[in-house]
Amino acid sequence: MFKKTDTKASDPLADRMRKIAAVPVEETTYSSVATGEKRAVRKPTFKSATLTLLGGERLDVVVKNVSDTGARIEFLRDIHLTDRVMLSEPTLRIRTWAYVIWQTRGAAGLQFVAT
Repeated sequence: MFKKTDTKASDPLADRMRKIAAVPVEETTYSSVATGEKRAVRKPTFKSATLTLLGGERLDVVVKNVSDTGARIEFLRDIHLTDRVMLSEPTLRIRTWAYVIWQTRGAAGLQFVAT
């Protein structure tokens, strides 16, 4: 009546996800074609953060990659960011002012203000 199930039966989707997760993430060095300067090494991440605009408005964002000099963020709202913002993310120990270098719909590149 009750059939014993094989506990070692593999789930194809779970196996595929394990293989994807096992691949090490490579750090990428970007370079500026126009100037030939190398940019800082960016580390891929996926962290929830808070962006505070100059007027005090707060926006929930996701930090997609981060380096010593800046970060790429993504957000759901269609909003024009101010030129300068405060990025706060406690697990990455980020709480700094940043300049908005570029912005597209739902994403932006930030350059941290040197302190």
